[in-house]
Amino acid sequence: MAFQFLNQKSADEKVVNIPAACQRTVKWLPQIGDIFPDFTVNSTHGEIRFWDWAPGNWVHLFSHPAAFTPVCTTELASIAAYQQAWDDNGIKHLALTGSTLEEQEKWHEEIEEFFDVSLEYPGAYDPDLTLSRNFGMLHHKESQDWPIRKSFILDPAMRVQMISEYPLFVGRNIDELLRVTRALQLRAQTGAATPADWYWGDVAIISDNRTEADVIRQFKARSSQLMPYLRVVDPTAT
Repeated sequence: MAFQFLNQKSADEKVVNIPAACQRTVKWLPQIGDIFPDFTVNSTHGEIRFWDWAPGNWVHLFSHPAAFTPVCTTELASIAAYQQAWDDNGIKHLALTGSTLEEQEKWHEEIEEFFDVSLEYPGAYDPDLTLSRNFGMLHHKESQDWPIRKSFILDPAMRVQMISEYPLFVGRNIDELLRVTRALQLRAQTGAATPADWYWGDVAIISDNRTEADVIRQFKARSSQLMPYLRVVDPTAT
């Protein structure tokens, strides 16, 4: 089903005229909580059917503009440099771009040699950027030819847990991808929330009304009531 965004109403019920250049039709707008659709794609690791390759892991599915481009080069190298952390936390990556497999394979070799890393995750070829369009990775006001830097973090059930978008000329913060995924994993495991600027080892937030006995049973630690509406616990005691 396609949704047409045309004229809309403001808060006071007046019609807001959206310029024709800003009107668009979308087939699917991925949102947090959606099950990500299955697809088959050729990659530097062979053919991948997504639902066979991904389940059981946390997955970072991301687009990047093209092989042999400077910002993308630093991103792929940085992701490779974190490989031990990805392995330790059960996180897989799949890069999606319109560059051919031959281009990507040569490019990956150059990245490994220059940055002294091992690029162990696949790069997928998206001919004609068909998947990129379907997944909202192609923004025509940013580029007619290249996808933006869009990331999805999916849980082991293939449910979208985080979406981020960067413009073409701003590289991702790879440490932030790890931080957010670990926060999502903590939430999935314990039901706890995480405060601003949280990193593993910091206190987590008890955002529900569970009893102190339940907190101790879950975290092997007591909670602290810092404010009437702010209750925290050390999740590393488990």
